[in-house]
Amino acid sequence: MNDELMMDLADCAAPESIISCILRHHPDWTAPVPIEDLARSINIIDILEMETEEFEGGLTTDPDKRKGVILYKAGTKGGRRRFTIAHEIGHFLIPWHKGDQRCTKKDMSERRIETLVQKQETEANRFAAGILMPRPWFVSDMRKLGDADVEHVKSLARQYGTSVEATVARYVELTEDCCAFVFSKDGVIRYTRATKDFPPLSVRSKHHLPERSLSGRSSDRTQSGPSEWAEIQGSVWLTGEGRSHCPKVLEQTLLQRDGYQLTLLFIAPDEIDDAEEMEALEESWTPRFRR
Repeated sequence: MNDELMMDLADCAAPESIISCILRHHPDWTAPVPIEDLARSINIIDILEMETEEFEGGLTTDPDKRKGVILYKAGTKGGRRRFTIAHEIGHFLIPWHKGDQRCTKKDMSERRIETLVQKQETEANRFAAGILMPRPWFVSDMRKLGDADVEHVKSLARQYGTSVEATVARYVELTEDCCAFVFSKDGVIRYTRATKDFPPLSVRSKHHLPERSLSGRSSDRTQSGPSEWAEIQGSVWLTGEGRSHCPKVLEQTLLQRDGYQLTLLFIAPDEIDDAEEMEALEESWTPRFRR
């Protein structure tokens, strides 16, 4: 156990302050973060598989949360296993979280804070994303790669030892691009992740992929990598709600195994500007009559 680190962590409460403290103690770390070494250094005495279909991960501690054991669903590998371990470390280190946890697959993607349980799971997810993909490192590596691209997300996932889904969530949180990712299976949307400035999508979970989209037309399952970019009318993907002109959307898709598909939607800055200018012009042309 790293006693000096544990003493400094005792003064930290928020996920981000805990992450900063850990990284200050390990200035030599590079991606992928050695998450199991971190676990051992904070007195996680074991990391064990558990036979379960109900939970993705778990944490068992002594009453004072001075030592603990992390559990993960048997068969979980790679980035998902690393995220589960990091999530449970978050529960262990965030002072107000209870020591005994059993976390479902839904908990591992929780972002809401309405209930106490939701807030705990959201904080553990913030910690996991932040320690596995530290903000300054991730932003620097994103910028080196350039504009959004599915291949860039795959590259970052390999570099940081994270799943594509966790990497996408971090990407949309930190990128300066205006983009959205659509996860689907057998042509049906599972969920979407978009940057805050991306216009509202016209699709949501359980909707079919739009017929006029590149993703909706893609059927070549022999394709080994991301498609070429295709320019799509914005109305195919966007609601048009509150706007008279939809910006054009660039679309790229990646066909994966077992019917899974990842779609990237990108809007160039000049497209946003052009759409806003057209709306402003239309507004100025609209006649106004006195009553």
